[in-house]
Amino acid sequence: MDIATFQSNLDFIKSLYFREEWKDKECRDTILETIEEANKKILSAFGKSMHRLYKHKPTVEAVEKVVKKFPSVLSHKEKESENFDGEVFPIQKAACYFENDVNCSVRQYVPVLAKEGMRHNVGGEDARGGLLTIDQSDNDHWNTLQLLCYDNNSIQALKELRKSGLVVKNDIQEYNLLYTSVFETGRRSVFDYLVDWDPNALINSRYDDMPLVEAVQLNGFKETKKSLSILLDAGFKYHPDKGGILFVEDDNGSSTLDFLLERMVKEEFMDVLNNILSQAKDYPILHHIFTKSPEHKDLFASMFPWAGHLRDHDGRSLHQVLLTAGPEVMNENKILFAMLTDNQIREKDPVTTLYPFAAMAVGENADLDSCFYLLRRHPSVLDNRSRANLENRSRANTAVRRRRKKRKISKS
Repeated sequence: MDIATFQSNLDFIKSLYFREEWKDKECRDTILETIEEANKKILSAFGKSMHRLYKHKPTVEAVEKVVKKFPSVLSHKEKESENFDGEVFPIQKAACYFENDVNCSVRQYVPVLAKEGMRHNVGGEDARGGLLTIDQSDNDHWNTLQLLCYDNNSIQALKELRKSGLVVKNDIQEYNLLYTSVFETGRRSVFDYLVDWDPNALINSRYDDMPLVEAVQLNGFKETKKSLSILLDAGFKYHPDKGGILFVEDDNGSSTLDFLLERMVKEEFMDVLNNILSQAKDYPILHHIFTKSPEHKDLFASMFPWAGHLRDHDGRSLHQVLLTAGPEVMNENKILFAMLTDNQIREKDPVTTLYPFAAMAVGENADLDSCFYLLRRHPSVLDNRSRANLENRSRANTAVRRRRKKRKISKS
């Protein structure tokens, strides 16, 4: 029997009983039971079909029609695969199924499943339509959103979820989405999208109470070196003034740089950095190493000698950065202090506008000996300062005289 014939029979029965042309209650009850049983089978059929979206590839609009008509199918659970015992919702299957057909991404169905799932509390009151439901078959116990970010085919679905408010900026750090997205190292569109949305997640994210780089290095990524390169590259791009993420500290106060130099072969780690910080990028890596980890300055100076002549984002030279960092940092780099040229001693800091001698004289840990040393080498900086003050006063007095003269002329 086809659907049209079945629908015609239902319309006939409905009309017959509505007009009371047929009053057999036992017949009616039997028919209703049959219809109820058929309805359950219909819902079950659509529920199972929702787990096979990757096979029959309906349009997103068709999926939306079905879930609006039969919302219970959103909560229909089935085994994720023959290899796992855990059962999942259709939205979880759509988020974690890895298809080979590049012409149809099952991820496209996730936004509509999440949107309708929100209305019907799929996964629970706070599960956001199933997006935050834990996949029990996953060894890491990731939720649907984390599994979604694992695959680069999810980029469009993430954009739609963000647009609809089903994924918010805070999710990136709360659910470690940078960590899950950096697993897939072949392409990095999802990672780039997320880090561009929240660059601070590179610094603030913690996975198992560890900064991102430590978590990647310790948790057995298949391609750890590529994942590490992606993270470090993004750090230099979004946090150039902080030295990228090399100096993010863990709970023990150890920096990412210290961790990597301890865990990796130095040559291998420096090779990763060298591929990121090519000479063409003009990144002042030595500015950060000399001030924040001077114990590693020889290693980095030998690897990036060209960076010693660069200026940072504030226009400061390496020497100016060291001088303004305070006497303690300068003491760790005495050789550079001894090698200050005449021009460097006479150059003002572009940020503080102080000469080097003055930079050594300010702050709680002022180094007056170094200050006097610089003055003895070039006492002319005091003349320059006095001359500049006199010129400023002269210009100010000239301006006052001009204003007075104008007032006299206007009165007369």
